[in-house]
Amino acid sequence: MLKELQVRNFAIIDDARIKFQKGLNTLTGETGAGKTLIIEAINLLIGERAENDLIRDGEDELLVQGYFDFSNNCQVKDYLLSENLVDDNDKCSDLVITREVNRNGRNRSFINGIFTKVSNLKKLGELFLDIHGQHDHQYLLDRKTHLEIVDKYGGNCISNLRKSYSGALNDYISEEEELSKLKELKRTGEERLEDLNYRYSEIKKLNIKENEEESLENEARILKNYEKTYRLASEIKEIIGGNNSDTPSLRESLAVLDRSISELSGIDHKFKKFEKNLSSLTGVIEEISHSIGSNLAEFDFSSKRLDDIQERLYKLSAVKKKYNMELGSLNKYADDLKDEMESFENIDSEIDKKQTDYNRVKESLIEKALELSKKRKETIKDLKRKVTAGMADIGFRSVSFVPRQKLIESYDGIEINNKKVKFKVDGIDDIEFLISLNVGESERPLRKIASGGEISRIMLALKSAVSSVDKITTMIFDEIDAGIGGKISLAVGEKLFKISRNCQVIVITHLAQIACFSDAHYFIDKFIKNNRTKIKIKNLKSDEKVREISRMMSGLGGSDIAAMHAEELIGKCNSVKKDIVGEDSC
Repeated sequence: MLKELQVRNFAIIDDARIKFQKGLNTLTGETGAGKTLIIEAINLLIGERAENDLIRDGEDELLVQGYFDFSNNCQVKDYLLSENLVDDNDKCSDLVITREVNRNGRNRSFINGIFTKVSNLKKLGELFLDIHGQHDHQYLLDRKTHLEIVDKYGGNCISNLRKSYSGALNDYISEEEELSKLKELKRTGEERLEDLNYRYSEIKKLNIKENEEESLENEARILKNYEKTYRLASEIKEIIGGNNSDTPSLRESLAVLDRSISELSGIDHKFKKFEKNLSSLTGVIEEISHSIGSNLAEFDFSSKRLDDIQERLYKLSAVKKKYNMELGSLNKYADDLKDEMESFENIDSEIDKKQTDYNRVKESLIEKALELSKKRKETIKDLKRKVTAGMADIGFRSVSFVPRQKLIESYDGIEINNKKVKFKVDGIDDIEFLISLNVGESERPLRKIASGGEISRIMLALKSAVSSVDKITTMIFDEIDAGIGGKISLAVGEKLFKISRNCQVIVITHLAQIACFSDAHYFIDKFIKNNRTKIKIKNLKSDEKVREISRMMSGLGGSDIAAMHAEELIGKCNSVKKDIVGEDSC
């Protein structure tokens, strides 16, 4: 419940503090006194959008702070634990939520002094607070919300069934997409297979060998430089082996050098290090001589061979460019193509297997959808009974309230009992509230029947029914009395008091008949001080409550006759309240 609310620099509110109580809290005052600002301030605590134009003129920042008691709401503690906003040792019976907004648009939120996201306030608010504003009755006219109301009334049972259905729907969608992909793959398979086969054959036909391109480029370079290669090889051969008796060969010169170095090192030891180097040099010269000899013996220029090499290199270059990869990767690419071609051979068996999986999840989805629909049907019976009784309590004597439930049909849906049914994220049901307010009239949609005042009362009856199974700890009604009066307003006040036995109720009202049922009555007054508009909020004592009730009834707060009527009305309401409290204690 909301224990205390502090509002600072919010519109015309400079600094106000309200300590709310358990049960029914009513806020009254003249039109325009700022009552609705209190509701707007509470809205900020549950994550509603905050605009900096709400900041009081001349101030830089507004602040709204709420003190809550959640000792009887386990859902709140579970959420706070999941978001690491409290620890396991925290009893979490009291909570402080703070919202700050400044002129620069900076918006800060805190839970027990810990900075948090506004989205956390919104999710938290859904667990403990329900606000019905002046224009919220419009949402009751939207049939899309009727299913939400039924599901909310169904509580954890429907909530769990919806989660189960949602999981089954996700599985179904996934299997359907995979099956569709396989079928599409088969449909386009022949064309794809032909393309794969062409690529594979083109690459394999080339019979690409490892390092082939480098080897061919080297051979082509040699053939293109045939004369120069032959001349240089011959010169090297002559240098090493010699070609006449006048000029010693390199071998002979190295032999003489080797002997001379050996003799010299025997005399001067510092030359010994060259003996090993000369030995290695001799080996290198012999290796060069052998390679040159073999090369000259095998060397043969062939223009045809050069043409063949150049043609081969052209083909290799073309396939590299076509597939945008190096030769070393093409064989691996061809193997991948082959694997993909082989996968087409198994496509029919894969489709059969996937079809089996698809049929299984579809049957599971249908089963869970029907189970959810059946539970809604059972819930609707109980909701109908309770709402009808609640509406009778607030003046609908000949009402017929019918939540109509039917399956959502669609030409592309899943067949159930010879009907094509659309499976939506929230199930297969279309639920709309129909109503007849007079005997002999058929039930029709709410939007075609009810006036604004009637809609407010129907909303009250629905909220009364839902509150008995909901975990909401605080319900707020902003001018629920729109369009009603007289005897009906007494019935509405009684209904609000009954709801407040299960949870805290805060009501803004202009009707004395409703205010009389309050456990705590707050008067909001607007005044001017130092040329600035301000408001003050006062928790009325019994005699002050009489004066305010008389003002609300007749506009004559100081009249003895008005006060007498006010006391009479308060006494009557107190009597009804005692009876209700007595019934609850039985």
